[in-house]
Amino acid sequence: MTTLLYLGPEGTFTHQAALALAPEGSLLEPMSSLELVLAGLEAGQAHYAVAALDSAAGPIILTRTAIDEGKVEVLAEHAVAVSFDLYRRSDDDTALAGVYGHEKALAQCCNWIRDKGVDTRPIASNTAGLAHLRDHGEPGWGAIGPPGLSESYGLKVCSQALEGPNTNHTLFVLLRRAGAPLT
Repeated sequence: MTTLLYLGPEGTFTHQAALALAPEGSLLEPMSSLELVLAGLEAGQAHYAVAALDSAAGPIILTRTAIDEGKVEVLAEHAVAVSFDLYRRSDDDTALAGVYGHEKALAQCCNWIRDKGVDTRPIASNTAGLAHLRDHGEPGWGAIGPPGLSESYGLKVCSQALEGPNTNHTLFVLLRRAGAPLT
Protein backbone atom coordinates (compact mmCIF):
# COMPACT_ATOMS: atom_id res chain seq x y z
CA MET A 1 0.00 0.00 0.00
CA THR A 2 1.17 3.53 -0.81
CA THR A 3 1.58 5.80 2.23
CA LEU A 4 1.21 9.57 2.22
CA LEU A 5 2.23 11.78 5.18
CA TYR A 6 0.56 15.10 5.99
CA LEU A 7 0.33 17.60 8.83
CA GLY A 8 -2.63 16.40 10.84
CA PRO A 9 -4.84 15.65 12.52
CA GLU A 10 -7.79 15.17 10.19
CA GLY A 11 -9.51 18.41 9.32
CA THR A 12 -6.40 20.52 8.75
CA PHE A 13 -6.06 22.45 5.53
CA THR A 14 -3.19 20.06 4.73
CA HIS A 15 -5.57 17.12 5.18
CA GLN A 16 -7.96 18.76 2.70
CA ALA A 17 -5.11 19.13 0.21
CA ALA A 18 -3.94 15.54 0.83
CA LEU A 19 -7.41 14.25 -0.04
CA ALA A 20 -7.20 16.14 -3.36
CA LEU A 21 -3.58 15.22 -4.19
CA ALA A 22 -3.22 11.66 -2.90
CA PRO A 23 -2.56 9.00 -5.51
CA GLU A 24 -5.45 6.56 -5.69
CA GLY A 25 -5.40 3.96 -2.92
CA SER A 26 -3.00 5.88 -0.70
CA LEU A 27 -3.11 5.47 3.05
CA LEU A 28 -3.08 8.97 4.56
CA GLU A 29 -1.02 9.15 7.73
CA PRO A 30 -1.25 12.30 9.87
CA MET A 31 1.87 13.63 11.58
CA SER A 32 2.08 16.14 14.42
CA SER A 33 4.47 18.58 12.70
CA LEU A 34 5.71 19.57 9.26
CA GLU A 35 9.22 18.64 10.42
CA LEU A 36 8.06 15.04 11.01
CA VAL A 37 6.27 14.95 7.64
CA LEU A 38 9.40 15.97 5.73
CA ALA A 39 11.76 13.84 7.84
CA GLY A 40 9.54 10.80 7.37
CA LEU A 41 9.47 11.27 3.61
CA GLU A 42 13.22 11.86 3.41
CA ALA A 43 13.85 8.72 5.52
CA GLY A 44 11.68 6.58 3.24
CA GLN A 45 8.91 5.99 5.81
CA ALA A 46 6.35 6.96 3.19
CA HIS A 47 6.05 7.12 -0.58
CA TYR A 48 4.58 10.64 -0.65
CA ALA A 49 3.86 13.68 1.47
CA VAL A 50 1.68 16.73 1.12
CA ALA A 51 2.99 20.00 2.52
CA ALA A 52 2.14 23.67 2.31
CA LEU A 53 4.47 25.64 0.06
CA ASP A 54 3.07 29.20 0.10
CA SER A 55 0.37 30.93 2.12
CA ALA A 56 -1.08 34.41 2.26
CA ALA A 57 1.31 34.95 5.20
CA GLY A 58 4.33 34.00 3.09
CA PRO A 59 6.37 30.99 2.03
CA ILE A 60 6.67 27.84 4.12
CA ILE A 61 10.42 27.80 4.67
CA LEU A 62 10.76 24.12 5.71
CA THR A 63 9.06 22.91 2.53
CA ARG A 64 10.95 25.33 0.29
CA THR A 65 14.27 24.34 1.87
CA ALA A 66 13.63 20.61 1.34
CA ILE A 67 12.85 21.30 -2.33
CA ASP A 68 15.75 23.72 -2.86
CA GLU A 69 18.22 21.30 -1.26
CA GLY A 70 17.05 18.52 -3.59
CA LYS A 71 15.76 16.27 -0.80
CA VAL A 72 12.24 16.11 -2.24
CA GLU A 73 10.59 16.58 -5.63
CA VAL A 74 7.28 18.27 -6.39
CA LEU A 75 4.84 16.10 -8.34
CA ALA A 76 1.67 18.22 -8.23
CA GLU A 77 0.16 21.36 -6.71
CA HIS A 78 -3.23 22.18 -5.24
CA ALA A 79 -4.50 25.50 -3.85
CA VAL A 80 -6.92 25.49 -0.92
CA ALA A 81 -9.04 28.51 -0.01
CA VAL A 82 -8.50 29.15 3.68
CA SER A 83 -10.72 30.87 6.17
CA PHE A 84 -10.53 30.89 9.94
CA ASP A 85 -13.14 30.71 12.68
CA LEU A 86 -12.72 31.48 16.36
CA TYR A 87 -13.57 28.50 18.53
CA ARG A 88 -14.24 28.62 22.28
CA ARG A 89 -15.20 26.09 24.91
CA SER A 90 -18.96 26.17 25.42
CA ASP A 91 -18.47 26.45 29.20
CA ASP A 92 -16.19 29.50 28.93
CA ASP A 93 -17.98 32.87 29.01
CA THR A 94 -14.98 34.91 30.18
CA ALA A 95 -13.63 37.74 28.05
CA LEU A 96 -11.33 36.60 25.28
CA ALA A 97 -7.70 36.92 26.41
CA GLY A 98 -5.86 34.99 23.72
CA VAL A 99 -5.93 32.47 20.88
CA TYR A 100 -4.01 29.36 19.89
CA GLY A 101 -3.20 28.89 16.22
CA HIS A 102 -0.61 27.86 13.68
CA GLU A 103 1.91 30.66 13.10
CA LYS A 104 0.67 31.22 9.52
CA ALA A 105 -2.96 31.40 10.66
CA LEU A 106 -2.03 33.88 13.37
CA ALA A 107 -0.27 35.99 10.74
CA GLN A 108 -3.26 35.84 8.38
CA CYS A 109 -5.58 36.89 11.22
CA CYS A 110 -3.23 39.57 12.60
CA ASN A 111 -5.65 42.46 11.99
CA TRP A 112 -8.43 40.70 13.88
CA ILE A 113 -6.00 39.76 16.69
CA ARG A 114 -4.73 43.35 16.91
CA ASP A 115 -8.28 44.76 16.90
CA LYS A 116 -9.30 42.39 19.72
CA GLY A 117 -6.10 43.07 21.68
CA VAL A 118 -5.57 39.41 22.52
CA ASP A 119 -2.44 37.35 23.13
CA THR A 120 -1.39 34.50 20.87
CA ARG A 121 0.27 31.13 21.35
CA PRO A 122 1.61 29.37 18.25
CA ILE A 123 0.86 25.66 17.97
CA ALA A 124 1.89 22.99 15.41
CA SER A 125 -1.43 23.04 13.51
CA ASN A 126 -4.75 24.80 13.81
CA THR A 127 -6.58 21.57 14.57
CA ALA A 128 -3.98 20.75 17.24
CA GLY A 129 -4.93 24.12 18.71
CA LEU A 130 -8.60 23.09 18.73
CA ALA A 131 -7.71 19.83 20.50
CA HIS A 132 -5.54 21.70 23.01
CA LEU A 133 -8.34 24.18 23.71
CA ARG A 134 -10.83 21.34 24.19
CA ASP A 135 -8.55 19.30 26.47
CA HIS A 136 -6.43 21.90 28.31
CA GLY A 137 -7.74 25.34 27.41
CA GLU A 138 -7.46 28.11 29.95
CA PRO A 139 -10.47 30.34 30.67
CA GLY A 140 -10.52 33.26 28.26
CA TRP A 141 -8.68 31.42 25.50
CA GLY A 142 -9.89 30.43 22.07
CA ALA A 143 -8.42 28.74 19.03
CA ILE A 144 -8.25 29.71 15.38
CA GLY A 145 -9.23 26.88 13.06
CA PRO A 146 -10.80 25.86 9.77
CA PRO A 147 -14.58 26.24 9.51
CA GLY A 148 -16.86 23.31 10.18
CA LEU A 149 -15.05 21.60 13.06
CA SER A 150 -17.16 22.65 16.07
CA GLU A 151 -18.93 19.31 16.37
CA SER A 152 -15.75 17.27 15.85
CA TYR A 153 -13.99 19.09 18.69
CA GLY A 154 -16.97 19.87 20.93
CA LEU A 155 -16.36 23.62 20.68
CA LYS A 156 -18.55 26.58 19.72
CA VAL A 157 -17.84 29.03 16.91
CA CYS A 158 -17.79 32.60 18.20
CA SER A 159 -16.64 34.48 15.13
CA GLN A 160 -16.05 33.68 11.46
CA ALA A 161 -13.77 34.85 8.64
CA LEU A 162 -11.11 36.19 11.01
CA GLU A 163 -8.75 36.72 8.06
CA GLY A 164 -10.86 39.63 6.83
CA PRO A 165 -12.70 40.31 3.59
CA ASN A 166 -10.04 38.90 1.24
CA THR A 167 -10.05 35.26 0.24
CA ASN A 168 -6.74 33.67 1.19
CA HIS A 169 -5.26 30.60 -0.46
CA THR A 170 -2.51 28.24 0.55
CA LEU A 171 -0.60 26.34 -2.12
CA PHE A 172 0.09 22.71 -1.23
CA VAL A 173 2.39 20.31 -3.04
CA LEU A 174 2.53 16.56 -3.44
CA LEU A 175 6.10 15.48 -2.73
CA ARG A 176 8.20 12.36 -3.09
CA ARG A 177 11.73 11.68 -1.90
CA ALA A 178 14.23 12.83 -4.50
CA GLY A 179 14.99 10.02 -6.92
CA ALA A 180 12.38 7.66 -5.45
CA PRO A 181 10.36 5.69 -7.97
CA LEU A 182 6.73 6.57 -8.58
CA THR A 183 4.38 3.98 -7.12
